[in-house]
Amino acid sequence: MSVSTIPQQISSSEATTAKAKSGQWILGPGFDLLFIMNLMWPLLFWIGFESDLAGHSSLQFWQIYFVTTPHRWITLFIVLGDWNRFRERQTMFLTLGAAIVAICLLVRGLTGTMTCLLAVDYLWNAWHFASQHHGIYRIYQRKADPGCGSDPAQKWVFRLPLLYIISRIVGWSWQFETLDRAFLQLDYAVGGLLVIMMAAVWFKPRASWAQIGYLTSVLTLYLALLAAVHYSRPDMVLVLSTCSALFHATEYLAVISWNVKDREAKEQSTGPVRNFAPIWLFFLAMFVVALGIAGWYADKYWLKVWVTLNVIMAFLHYSYDGLIWRRRPAPQT
Repeated sequence: MSVSTIPQQISSSEATTAKAKSGQWILGPGFDLLFIMNLMWPLLFWIGFESDLAGHSSLQFWQIYFVTTPHRWITLFIVLGDWNRFRERQTMFLTLGAAIVAICLLVRGLTGTMTCLLAVDYLWNAWHFASQHHGIYRIYQRKADPGCGSDPAQKWVFRLPLLYIISRIVGWSWQFETLDRAFLQLDYAVGGLLVIMMAAVWFKPRASWAQIGYLTSVLTLYLALLAAVHYSRPDMVLVLSTCSALFHATEYLAVISWNVKDREAKEQSTGPVRNFAPIWLFFLAMFVVALGIAGWYADKYWLKVWVTLNVIMAFLHYSYDGLIWRRRPAPQT
């Protein structure tokens, strides 16, 4: 090896390292930290917790109308507005959509209430929360280690504790003494598992800072929720649940934005989604504002219709989102 080649190799090595560091992010350090890792959630919790009821109601107002509702409704546009994506699973999208609309309207018409549908919505939403957090963690994991394969055990180890904690939020005020004692003991095991998961990533050689940051932020939030339920602090449960909903919705909107730009760059999309891709952030802001205002107005004057539409859209969001991110098997030749 000649001396003259050493600077070139060093330069090449530095370039590779720099590329690896920049490649660990989904949209970029600042954007990821704010909108995917949601590192500001402790501040939001402090604001909601220290505020009076009116202050927390104000936080919930923005969360429900201008974050949670738009993140559900945008999925329909992502599916129907990207003609290439829609054609890939056209039969499945149409069949699922028709079935969901028919079942929701039938249950609403026969029972006259939304109780049953809202119970299904909570359970499905819990699985959706856990699945999305795991899916985004897998994106960071693959960016840090492109060679890592899918691990079914990791999938369940990641999702089941989150499902348990979300279920505990519903049952924190149960009056079943024996069941409550069992849950109180199980809380320690679930909390310990989350701590072990974080420690395992902190000391993993190939883990990136982005991967570590995302997992730590998510699991710390759910540990706080578990502690609030365990120690019977409904005031903290309420605020942390709002933070959890904000976390979930903002990371979804951010990752969808990344996906739209990525498909545009690879020329994989066609239709309205591709047309709006160059001005996607402006379009998304207008969509959020318009739907938030419309939702607030409809909630005041057409409550029953609006609740029914939102439940239908929630079920479409859960099912379509699962199809969007599920990889199709490569065609055999």
